[in-house]
Amino acid sequence: MQKFFILWVSLLILLITGCTSKHYSISEPKIITIKSPKLKFADTGYIRHEGEAVEAELFTAGVAVEKISIDEKVCVSAGCMSEEAFVREYLSADYPTDTLRRILLGEPIFEGINTTEQCGGAKTQYIRNEKMDIVYRLKPEMSYFKDRSNGLIIKIEDLKETNATE
Repeated sequence: MQKFFILWVSLLILLITGCTSKHYSISEPKIITIKSPKLKFADTGYIRHEGEAVEAELFTAGVAVEKISIDEKVCVSAGCMSEEAFVREYLSADYPTDTLRRILLGEPIFEGINTTEQCGGAKTQYIRNEKMDIVYRLKPEMSYFKDRSNGLIIKIEDLKETNATE
């Protein structure tokens, strides 16, 4: 009887707290490259977002291998943590809390400091000090983030659809 009660309580807790998945209004296929001391990935994926919530689902050979969800917390296959803790552990303690979120959304980082605009809507940021050497390029079809000091590269390109009859 006690096992039956524990099973029902567990199911009730699961239903209340839920494993609900967020529904995103924008879902875009991308070619995603991430190189960091803790994450290494280069293949296709999806960037999904709704407001400030963003998710990167990463695929290798058509199989989902990782999902990075950023909303109130950042969740990866290893578990969930605050956005600040995630950035500190996976990127750099010297970055603003919203750095990864902004890169995934293709927005300027570090409150847009040192941003220069080029033709065609492209923007470039250079952020250099004793703890980081960042170049961040935003183009309509691509974002490229590289920090030479911390060994980080994040590149997100539009997945161009090809037509077999062309």
